Amino acid sequence: MAVSKRLRFEILRRDTHTCRYCGATAPGTPLRVDHIVPVALGGTDHPSNLVTSCEPCNSGKTSTLDGQVAEADDTRIRPRLTAELADELVNLWATAYQTHKADAPPLRLVDQVRQAVRDAYRFGATAEQLRRSATYCGLIGETYVGMDGTQSRDVLAATADAFGVWRKAWHRASGYTTHPEMTVIGMFELSVEIAIDHGASHSAVLRAAAIAGWAQSPFLEQHSSDIAELVGDF
Repeated sequence: MAVSKRLRFEILRRDTHTCRYCGATAPGTPLRVDHIVPVALGGTDHPSNLVTSCEPCNSGKTSTLDGQVAEADDTRIRPRLTAELADELVNLWATAYQTHKADAPPLRLVDQVRQAVRDAYRFGATAEQLRRSATYCGLIGETYVGMDGTQSRDVLAATADAFGVWRKAWHRASGYTTHPEMTVIGMFELSVEIAIDHGASHSAVLRAAAIAGWAQSPFLEQHSSDIAELVGDF
């Protein structure tokens, strides 16, 4: 079964838009999602068998056992998440959460954050990425630590620039009466990050964001032939 777009995006996020083989990062290098154990050798589409890879590393990989040995070594087992780090991350989230909520967060949400921290760490997120994500998720009232707010500064900055252009164009197209809903904003951010991961330039993303905003659409690839060509089937 082919890897879904959603799963590919979550793998890119988990690996912080960085090639696990050579360390190349977006937006300077187009990135892909690669099977550690090739499908031809029985590899699955489970997240534990998927890593972010740049095009040169991906194209140089073969579906043979000899070509797999060195690359598989990069997925060695990580040390266990310590209780101290888990408590620190939960406290970071709770402090950020209380900037817009008068009361302490419900225990139900705290438990969700703690579980999200364990899951994200198990799938490869670093302590620094989780600290950034815990603060970000607390500020927006979400519990998905490790899923949001982990991107590199370059990706976050490019996404913020594109969002500003897109949102203003959308607002003007509506006659200054409406703004995009949160679900639409999420789809737009996903579209931007996919475009950046595939090598779209900052200016190309901004141009597509403006056109998509005027069309009140969240999908850059539908309004830029250059980005559509880069992204392909993703």
